[in-house]
Amino acid sequence: MIGLGSATGICVASMIGMGIFTVTGVVGADLGSTTNLMLVWVIAGVVALAGALTIGELGAMRPEASAQYVVVHGSLGPTFGYLNGMVTLFIGYIAAIAAIAIVAGEYIENLAPWTEARITATVLLLGLGFIHAITVIGGKRFNDGLVILKVLVIVGFMVAGLAMTVEPIIPDAALIEAARATLPDSPLATIPVGASGSEILDHLREAPSPPVFSAAIGLAVITISFAYLGWSTAAEVAGEIRNPGRSLPLAIIGSVLVVGVLYLLMNLVYLRVMPPAAMLELDSDGEIVPMANIGAVAARHLFGEVGGRLVIAMIVVLFVSTLSVSVMTSGRVVAAMSWKKQLPASWGTLNRRGAPTLAIVLMIAGTIPLVWASGLKALLEYVGVLTTFAVCLTMVSVMIQRVRAPDLPRPFRIPLYPIPPLLSIGIGVWLIVTAAIEDFVPVLASIATLGAMLAMRPLLKPGSITPSSNG
Repeated sequence: MIGLGSATGICVASMIGMGIFTVTGVVGADLGSTTNLMLVWVIAGVVALAGALTIGELGAMRPEASAQYVVVHGSLGPTFGYLNGMVTLFIGYIAAIAAIAIVAGEYIENLAPWTEARITATVLLLGLGFIHAITVIGGKRFNDGLVILKVLVIVGFMVAGLAMTVEPIIPDAALIEAARATLPDSPLATIPVGASGSEILDHLREAPSPPVFSAAIGLAVITISFAYLGWSTAAEVAGEIRNPGRSLPLAIIGSVLVVGVLYLLMNLVYLRVMPPAAMLELDSDGEIVPMANIGAVAARHLFGEVGGRLVIAMIVVLFVSTLSVSVMTSGRVVAAMSWKKQLPASWGTLNRRGAPTLAIVLMIAGTIPLVWASGLKALLEYVGVLTTFAVCLTMVSVMIQRVRAPDLPRPFRIPLYPIPPLLSIGIGVWLIVTAAIEDFVPVLASIATLGAMLAMRPLLKPGSITPSSNG
């Protein structure tokens, strides 16, 4: 059984990973200012906390594997339950796991140029799939050790970055000239010719930025929500948690608060290294791209070449930890859907150690093709839109349960109900609408995905027998 410490570790390990070392650089230049950058991280944290309070009640009330899916299925019916489960499965896990694996491969390539990012990502996925397909206990112990290292690394990076004397990075001449040629209205392109380093930094910090309620802010929150993805992970293994009525809410809510504070402090480190408007770089083809490897850039600048390489190596370990937790919990979603007869019964079969072997194998098989076919920025936006939709379904379902079953035992009740779920739903709708205004492609792709999921439903022929724990 999983205790409070391990349950909290599962959530922390799921959240802290690729996101904090990547998405700030992905959205920084679009946001333009320190205020906007910190604001979007706070908004994303508020959304996650509102959701955490709701999932805390849900998981404590229904301590089953994949509790989130179970409640949506019971509240909104099999169709919405199916969509929630499929979004959680194919987007919240497969697409997210693919994105993390891609970035892990790129960071490893940064350390060892002779490697190839996507091949490395594939090897990582196969190895972790093997570990978690064999046993629950082995996988849990593996995650417990990695989450401790993960927290130590990020806290060490944060403390050093805030304590050291830092000279901010000045954009180089090649980047500025490329911006003048291709992004003439950007802050980089409008840097005065002959400006000194301090003048360049002042120009970038004072450059115009999008207003608070702009579509750019909404799309950035959607992207940043990827970094908080995983706050509900403990609910996916609720059936295996000891004393879930107490431990599950504490694990989910506590992990969101801790991780939210760490994220804000890490962003202060990045802002000491460079202003948001400078978070761009030239790729190997000379094209300007978002600084998706901002963690590596900051590490080398803060700690020098040797120290930076050591920190980057430890960041890779963090990515492996997040991948490990995601692979482990994804199998529980597949199993729960098969037990509800939304997927073939054989997919939920557990081996004699309690691990959903076939489910994990299927998840790895579905993730690897995406590693080879997707771009990172588009993948993050796509994941953000669809997971926001799934979270809104969960919030509605918990509110329906309050009406339908008011006397059902609830070891944990949402404080200030119904404000947290309503807040989560309202912000979720705002995020999707503003994301569509800023860039309609991820929203259209999300709608198309939901349609494809519904079309696939009749093709998934469920069995009639619920598998036992002995498989």
